[in-house]
Amino acid sequence: MTTYVITHKQFNYPLPTGYRPILVGAVKNANPDHYLADDEGDNISIKNPSFCELTGLYWMWKHTTDETVGLAHYRRYFSKYSNRGQMYLATLVKGQVRPVAETELTKLLQNFDWVVAEPEVGGPGTIKEQFGTFHESDDLQTTRQVISEISPEVLPSFDQVMNQKQISFYNMFYTRRREMTAYCEWLFKVLFEVERRTDISNYDAYQQRLYGFLAERLLNVWLTYRQARLKYLAEYQTDQLNRQYAFDRFKRKFQG
Repeated sequence: MTTYVITHKQFNYPLPTGYRPILVGAVKNANPDHYLADDEGDNISIKNPSFCELTGLYWMWKHTTDETVGLAHYRRYFSKYSNRGQMYLATLVKGQVRPVAETELTKLLQNFDWVVAEPEVGGPGTIKEQFGTFHESDDLQTTRQVISEISPEVLPSFDQVMNQKQISFYNMFYTRRREMTAYCEWLFKVLFEVERRTDISNYDAYQQRLYGFLAERLLNVWLTYRQARLKYLAEYQTDQLNRQYAFDRFKRKFQG
């Protein structure tokens, strides 16, 4: 059982037992601490600017054997709390929170299929409308078309998620290997075909992260299609969550 911590550079945040860093974009990024690297063996490391943390996910899929497995960012981890209100309160009391223990994540899989981030609203309107606000809506339509051709049985779930107003973001999860394998087989088949049909050469560096953005939505589509039993945990950024941030969040909630 391992949670793989995605990073594109060296970092000093202390990790609990069972958490292992993996350097993404390793084909170009330096690896002075000898982290696991996404450019070893069968890999898509060169695609990191557009696939983001998915180059790490691809490597995990192809090269690891953990029975239970998770993905986290180097700046973003699951807490042990089911919602952000509990997490912010704990931060006010304790001053900080820590990543949830690997053993606790594994215990959750006795009753759930996946652990994912607590859903949140990513902008005004539906998920489809939110995507169009911040990205190119045509790319989402291309994704829908690809799904209709490759896995039409998933299309109703795609449409259902696109009409929601909140989803789990960040491509973060913890699950059993068989669940991750089934997801990856579907996800990368879809994304590689979307990549073939889209031209991002004129996008800025942020918008070129298209396939990572799409995957955030597609994870929710897949989980809806599979009717997965989901456990939500509040996630946090290590360079953001402190007492002041937690206080401001509480204040905003009660004023709003």
